[in-house]
Amino acid sequence: MELTEIDNEDLEAFLLESYESLTQIESDIIELEKASVNRAALDRIYRSLHTLKGNCGFLPFPKLESLAHAGESLISYLREDTKQSLVNSDRNFTATPQIITALLQTVDSIRQLLSQIQTTKQEGDADYSTLICALAKLQENQQVITVLSSSPETEESTITGTESAYIRVSVSLLDQLMNLVGELVLTRNQVIGLSQRYKDSNLTATCQRLNLITSQLQEGVMKTRLQQMSTIWQKFPRVIRDLAIAHGKQVTVEIQGADTEVDKSIIEAIKDPLTHLVRNCIDHGIESPTERHAAGKSPTGKISLKACYENSKVNIEISDDGRGLSPTQLKMRAQKLGLLTSAQAETMSDAAAINLIFLPGFSTAAQVTNISGRGVGMDIVKSNIDKINGSIEIESQPGQGTKFQLKIPLTLTIIPALIVNSNGDRYAIPQASLQELVRLEPEQAHNQIETFYDVPVYPLRGNLIPIVNLNQILHPSNPPHSQLPTQHSALSTQHSALTLVVIQADNYQYGLVVEAVEDIQDIVVKPLGKQLQAISVFMGATIMGDGRVALIIDAVNLAKQAGLYEKRQLLSSNSDANISTETEERQLILLFQGPQGALMGIPVAIAFRLEEIPSTAIEKVGNQDVVRTADRILPVIDLQKIFPSQQPTPNKETEKLQLVIVSPQAGLSVGLVVERILDIVEEPLTVKGIPSRPGVLFCAVIQGQITEILDIEAVINMVNPYLLQVSDRG
Repeated sequence: MELTEIDNEDLEAFLLESYESLTQIESDIIELEKASVNRAALDRIYRSLHTLKGNCGFLPFPKLESLAHAGESLISYLREDTKQSLVNSDRNFTATPQIITALLQTVDSIRQLLSQIQTTKQEGDADYSTLICALAKLQENQQVITVLSSSPETEESTITGTESAYIRVSVSLLDQLMNLVGELVLTRNQVIGLSQRYKDSNLTATCQRLNLITSQLQEGVMKTRLQQMSTIWQKFPRVIRDLAIAHGKQVTVEIQGADTEVDKSIIEAIKDPLTHLVRNCIDHGIESPTERHAAGKSPTGKISLKACYENSKVNIEISDDGRGLSPTQLKMRAQKLGLLTSAQAETMSDAAAINLIFLPGFSTAAQVTNISGRGVGMDIVKSNIDKINGSIEIESQPGQGTKFQLKIPLTLTIIPALIVNSNGDRYAIPQASLQELVRLEPEQAHNQIETFYDVPVYPLRGNLIPIVNLNQILHPSNPPHSQLPTQHSALSTQHSALTLVVIQADNYQYGLVVEAVEDIQDIVVKPLGKQLQAISVFMGATIMGDGRVALIIDAVNLAKQAGLYEKRQLLSSNSDANISTETEERQLILLFQGPQGALMGIPVAIAFRLEEIPSTAIEKVGNQDVVRTADRILPVIDLQKIFPSQQPTPNKETEKLQLVIVSPQAGLSVGLVVERILDIVEEPLTVKGIPSRPGVLFCAVIQGQITEILDIEAVINMVNPYLLQVSDRG
């Protein structure tokens, strides 16, 4: 049969299935290298190679068939030897390193053949007879050793039928479907905007139904693009093994959270950065067995890979138990490379010194190797993480190890964002970068904002945060801060309040001055055209409900554009004595109207975000009201049921409900249905009174009015104590 006679779809299906099998085979071969063999892994390898060989019988690929047959024969021998060893129940076996290496070389050769077939539709001229002979010789020489095992376990191999429940879909088709859903979201926003202009009850009800259906469709399509972290994790054991052997080191790997799901575009974006971090852990982190023994450690180093959900992001940790990072040595190395002056090194904190590894051209390697030492890599890792609106942090202790912690969004296509107004234009700030909103009255801004190193700063709960005026950054023709008589005149007047959007950018907070805050919306990220890509302060654009375009702000590059990074160390080293005692005692309180018109509040520190949902979005599971969000099923508590009113409850079937999502404990988030969100204020809670009723922590005087500060845990306990119990168990 000629290859031209084979349908292209059949060839594509063959290649896809073969690549998937190779990934599983490679993972199972690594399992065979452990002390106690995994019988199920042997069976899976045998079945996969047998299937691959059988598929080659329908295709003119004799080299691939011969290579798969040679690997299958060796695995068949190992299976037979295992059965014989199981006759004595106190014995088990493990394969020699020579057999493992030969099997991995077989996988590499098969992958090379598949790549050649995919490119040219031919097997090429490569000769694999030497490898095939080596596989046969290993079988003939019986290069298998038996080892004693005190508690042997035999795993039965099973074949499940779950594969029939899935179908393969082209990624391009999913991308097209996601683009259409994005356009539907934009249209939905426009229709909702029209319904607010025309007060018609039927139109409003239809728009709310459209909103609900669109949200569910958006959630469903996004789930089709999700891939498990195992897509990346399963390749690392092989990478770690090869690098450890090349460097004469002994390394084990521990993987957790392989089932954590992330959007495919995110997987593609973080694949190379994660690989580089793992390579650096082996090259720079893990010591040689001799060094580890001298330091009182186990000769075998350990690399841990973890992934989990944290709020609306994915938290990824890559850590090792190696030599760690020395801030002093990093400073000396940076000075030697000309990246740091001696004066800067003296005032630099240990945390800032560790972040020196992200500088372009920085390397701790004494000589260039095929893995590292050229001074490129870590800066590329950071820039790639920044591009997807993620962050990376480093924790390190000399002699104990290093941990890289990455926080990345679940998706890049449709994201929640805060819409702000500046100089008559609207801009979107991704919610992942937001910390809180602060409103300063004219007198408060005049008295509390000070200037250090030509940068206005505001004391926020014991920390000095620099302030950036969005209008002046985007319109450089306006006079900069340093040319104004006072910093205060650049930010506010005696007759206007100041609105600050506190942003977290690259482990650094700053306050962004905007003219007005409009709303939080789900926006569709559109890439900028070639003419605008050079403007680094914008990461994309979106279309608003009225058809106008809003640019999406890149929080990290905006801080760089404002020159905050150059003065970051100077500002952080400023004495805390400049922060007034009164400010330290003030707390940020979210005020809202509760049942019976009661004025209530909760600390902003436990308030995660504010949302507006249709009442029809609330569902009931058992006795608990819930609402489906983008990444979770959220329990909902209606405060009307906690603090009942004597007056009849209004019909909420077509109403929009205002939701305050709170997180009183780690791992527990609950949505509170309130009557109306009023404001966020910063007040010293010096005047307190006893609780007025169950569910209230205490009463306080805020802006001249008695306000009930809610006890969130008590409220949850009154509705569903089981939620707190589950949270305590983690």
